[in-house]
Order: sequence, then structure tokens, then C-alpha cells
Amino acid sequence: MRIPHQLIHLLLIVFLFGTKVQAQHDHSSCHTAVGEKTSHHTAPIELGDMTIPDAELLNQYGKKVRLSELIKGKAVAMNFVFTTCTTICPPMGANFTHLKGMFAEEVARGDLAMISVSIDPVTDTPERLKNWSDKFKPGEGWTLLTGEQADVNALLKGLNVYTPLIEEHAPIILMGRQGDENWIRTNGLAAPAELKTALETYLKPTAETVGNDDSPELNYFTNVPLVNQFGEEMKLYEDLMKDKIVVVAPFFLRCQASCPVMSAMMKDLQDYFGEKIGKEIHLLSISVDPTHDTPERVKEYATSMEAKRGWYLLTGDKANVDKALYKLGNHVNEPDDHKNVIMIGNVATRLWKKANGLAPSKEIAEIVASVLRDEE
Repeated sequence: MRIPHQLIHLLLIVFLFGTKVQAQHDHSSCHTAVGEKTSHHTAPIELGDMTIPDAELLNQYGKKVRLSELIKGKAVAMNFVFTTCTTICPPMGANFTHLKGMFAEEVARGDLAMISVSIDPVTDTPERLKNWSDKFKPGEGWTLLTGEQADVNALLKGLNVYTPLIEEHAPIILMGRQGDENWIRTNGLAAPAELKTALETYLKPTAETVGNDDSPELNYFTNVPLVNQFGEEMKLYEDLMKDKIVVVAPFFLRCQASCPVMSAMMKDLQDYFGEKIGKEIHLLSISVDPTHDTPERVKEYATSMEAKRGWYLLTGDKANVDKALYKLGNHVNEPDDHKNVIMIGNVATRLWKKANGLAPSKEIAEIVASVLRDEE
């Protein structure tokens, strides 16, 4: 499938490109739930594969608002709290304070909406929410929401975050952009730097990411630096992807299950395509555990796999690797949670396909060959 540059950022997080894509397996995991009947509602909102009611809610100042108005045309970071929570909610509020500071310009220009939804609307009146949030100095751009219990519960169910026992709620931050398909859930207690990396995916390109040639691919993938098995720094787009057929697979050195199989498959591709590797094709194995997988350890592993130039085993600074993984749809909070999916793309023509990384090497080689021929 040809990917318009506006949709390059939908590569794999949920892999919904809007038209057909060749795939061996579908790994989407979100489910739609509308929930209880609500009052004061208009047409439902579509957020990726989630459908939620656009009910009339109340912000921390007691003003009536609708979610559709708050998120229109914006990137969104949304967490879920309640004012009598004394465990995870205060650090989640503190994390939102840090995020808001990191994205002060984006908030000021209206490109980012930060929203906290009460999961205990019976207790959490607008006044209580305001008093709770005052310790975090939310300011403009951070909205706290409550409302009728039926309306709030329907919203929570539509977002797949509802729990009947509020004490058991998970520390989730929902991130996405209104109008886009790839909404993700991430750990709201993660380090602010990690949350920043995730949220940057949904923000419009800035002068730091656009580069010099106005390439939409560069604008999206960026030149975030990674380190290969030779100890060399390589830019994600310019050095690893530009004008190449790329085969992208996650791995980590302590993996004893699927990673050895996928690495063996990458070696088979290296052998099968021979001289094309490094010239026309780049094989990219990216560590999902860069803190442990140091360049020295990756070099030792690459040597054992007889990896040559053109098959790059990549690690580096965790923030940089996380950013690259987000761009390529491979980021996970825990290494063991990585998917056994590989992405195969012709970056120049924007033809992308995905495949089961545990399939026979011959089948995957045929898909790579079809992308090399630029055949859908």
C-alpha cells in the first residue's frame, strides 16, 4: 500500500492505514465499548477504534464542556484520577505538571490538550477537582473533567479504562491526536522523559525535526541518532532509511523465546539477498531493551550472528531508541511485550507491508522481494 506522507506516522502502533495492507496477522487489541445511556449527548466521537459519547461534562471551574471541543485538531494526553486517591494519582498529577512544562509552547499555541478525567464523579465535584489540582498548578491547557456519573462512566467505558472499583484503576495515560487512528495507552507513572518521547509522536513537526529538505519522511521519522554494532552513530532516516528498502524487527539480548527465531530469519535474509544488503536493502534489528543492550553487548551478539554491514543491530541512549521505536510502531513498556511483527517498507515509494516475524524465512523473503520490485 502507498502511504501518503500525512499518514506515515500510522506505521504499526495499531497499523490502521485506512486502506488495505498486506498482513500475516492482525495485532490490534483495542475494543469499542459505548457503555451506559448518557444525557446531553451529540454525535459520538471516533478516536482510532474507540467510539465514545460526546456528553456534556463539567471542567474544574464548573463550566459545561464537550470533549470534542477540547481535543479538536490537537494532540491529546489524557489521564484518569480521583481526588481521594492517595497512591498513584498524586504522582500522575506531578507527571502531568512535568509534561506541561516540557510542552509549554505546544500548550500555549493550542496544539496539545492535557485532560484529567475523574473516575469518581459522584465525589469529585468541580470544586474538589480544582482544589486537588491547585497543588500541581495546572494553568491554561490542562482541563479536569467530571459530570453526571452515567456520562462519565460511558466515556470511561468507551476509552476502555472503566473499572467498577476505583481503587483498582490502572495508572494509564491515553495519547493520540484527534483525527488520527493510532491512539496508545502508556504507563502514567513512567519517567516524564519517557512520556515526552511518546507524546512527541503526535505533535506537529518543529524546526528541530523538519530538517533541510522538507521531506515528509524526514519530518516524521526524524534523524534521531542510534548506535550500531560497530559503535557508530547512525541517523534513523538519513543513514538507515532514506532511499532504501527496510526490514525492521524488534529484539533484545535476554530474549529466549521469539528473538532467536527472528534473528535467524534476518540472517537468512542477509544470505538470500547477498550484495543487495547495504546497497538496496537495510535490515534493522532494534533493541527494545537498550539500557541492558549496550553497544558492546550488541557487538558480541552481532558477531555471533555473522551480521555484516547492511544488517544493523541498533541500540543507544534509551530516550533516542524509544523515540525510534515509537516512530516505527515497536515501542513497549516491557521488553517481553514486544510483538513478533516485522515491517517491510520501500521508503521512497511509501509501499509498506508487515509480516509475522516467526513465519518461514522463504515467505518473508518473498514479501521483501515484492517490496523491492515495488509490487503491492
